[in-house]
Amino acid sequence: MKYIVIVFWILPVFIACNPSEPETYLIPAGYTGRVNIIFNRINGEPPKYENGRRVYNIPTSGILLTQFKDEYGITDHKYYHIRNDGTRLPIRIFQTEYNKDGTTKWSINNPDEMGIFLDGTTGAYGGNGNMKYQEFIVSDSAHLDSFFSVNYKFEFQKKVQDVLKINFQPNKLNDQQIDSMEKVLKRSRK
Repeated sequence: MKYIVIVFWILPVFIACNPSEPETYLIPAGYTGRVNIIFNRINGEPPKYENGRRVYNIPTSGILLTQFKDEYGITDHKYYHIRNDGTRLPIRIFQTEYNKDGTTKWSINNPDEMGIFLDGTTGAYGGNGNMKYQEFIVSDSAHLDSFFSVNYKFEFQKKVQDVLKINFQPNKLNDQQIDSMEKVLKRSRK
């Protein structure tokens, strides 16, 4: 009986620690703002691999429809701005740091450095949540708040609907999560 309990305890931990396929994101040079990769789309970009890594070529709209299936687990992400000549410039992923008082802040030394915020964020669009997506923001910390404004979020969602050619109501859970993130961002700036 003791061994059965251990197996049932370890198995979920093992499953939760499964790595997803490594991913490379190629973002047009100069792009700033939200990026959405929407998975499982028949009309999306066909799967592309490079050195065993999924490759996502992000269009200038910041919204990529892909035939790749959504995956969850431990991530290995690499981000690049890609110039017209194909040159790749690495983009740093900004992590959050936890303060002793329970608040968080972004680990940024230079507020003008361009980076990736909210790496690994996932969600779903639509009433039944069947349009799975991954999201992140490309920005410097000085302009990050602008990508959380009500107007920007509304306009970005309109772009998503135009690309998908589907109208849907906003996912209330995502709005709550975004509002929570806004509060964390404001506290981290103090």
